[in-house]
Amino acid sequence: MAAQAAPADELGVALAAPFNPSCKLVKAPDAPGEFDLVLAGFKPRQEVRISGPEKFTRQVNKQGSFTEQDVKKGTYTATVQVKKKKVSVPCTKPPRSPAVDITEASANLVSPGRSQSVDCRRRQRATFGGTLTGKGTGSVKYVWTSSDGKRAERTLNFTGPTATVEQFSVTIPAREKRSDPRPRVTVQLRVPKQQGQEGVSSSNVTLVLKCRFPS
Repeated sequence: MAAQAAPADELGVALAAPFNPSCKLVKAPDAPGEFDLVLAGFKPRQEVRISGPEKFTRQVNKQGSFTEQDVKKGTYTATVQVKKKKVSVPCTKPPRSPAVDITEASANLVSPGRSQSVDCRRRQRATFGGTLTGKGTGSVKYVWTSSDGKRAERTLNFTGPTATVEQFSVTIPAREKRSDPRPRVTVQLRVPKQQGQEGVSSSNVTLVLKCRFPS
């Protein structure tokens, strides 16, 4: 019987099995922020030329594999000579860090205390705090709003699973007469819909001042 023909690659080059080259840029297992370049499936002892942010030539081992540690992140290509043809293999990249997914926003009153009496004939400053809960890491935009029309848009570098946002302060107008309604303000913390993620909002937090009118 005639011998079966050796498999041919897309360039029409006859390749002796096994030859299934792959190149991957992976995150270093024990060094966050660092990357390794992993070669596999090449011919034993074959020289492979790497191009990209770093350029070098390495000889794979007798299993056709090799790992270059601590390379710069970027787009790489592995090139080998097969007979008289050059075969280039694009190196895959690690998946991107997961996008931030904020699942909950909460707001709370910081000052003054709800039972604290204040001089309502003077303008009062009320301060609110908040937290965001979610998963993933990255930049998150959040917005404070108040019933008196004040709005503050800020950005947080979220690293999860919870993060404290910058406090939000509003000024509550004075009331001259005892018969005037008690001064109040309502605020809300909101993360708008962004980058495919659904927006979330905290419950409204309302402060009604407890007034005292010194004689």
